[in-house]
Amino acid sequence: MAVLGLLGECPRHPYDIAYTMHHRHMDEHIKLSLGSMYHVVEQLQRQGWVRPIETAREGRRPERTVYTVTPEGRERFLDRLRELIAEPTREYSSFEAGLSFLHQLPPEEAAALLRQRAAALRRQMECWDHTEQQLREKGLMRLALIEAEMVQETRRFQADWATRIADEIESGALEWATHVDGRVEEEEMHS
Repeated sequence: MAVLGLLGECPRHPYDIAYTMHHRHMDEHIKLSLGSMYHVVEQLQRQGWVRPIETAREGRRPERTVYTVTPEGRERFLDRLRELIAEPTREYSSFEAGLSFLHQLPPEEAAALLRQRAAALRRQMECWDHTEQQLREKGLMRLALIEAEMVQETRRFQADWATRIADEIESGALEWATHVDGRVEEEEMHS
């Protein structure tokens, strides 16, 4: 998706695609590996979704092939983009997996870990706010950063939620049962 989208903006060589992704901080949301970038471009070319338009050499650098998206590639990109935007899919989160077994921790530890996560998320939000300000000062429009805005809102929600659940654990409002050796042991929190 990222390769097709960036080639839809203008023709590029694989290194330029990776550089642009990094420069726009897209690697915060999309897994990026320069080594696999060339492989992805080759696959897209075999599928007929991109095609080379020129090979150039600058100075002593190796030759670089510049690619553009084909009409078929553009159509596939737009179809997939519409699908990604409109249709919710089940995304598996390691945090959700951990929450499935939260009850196996002592309540004090569970609350402390949730607070630790909330603090880490707040640090990430502060860091991104600073980065976003710098990108906007360089002229990036809000629309170019819309995915980061959604991630920030998700971080904010998750930090607030983790804090609320930690509060509930510590106050005893969230019932607590620890599973030990196949038995359920109810625990009380003392404030």
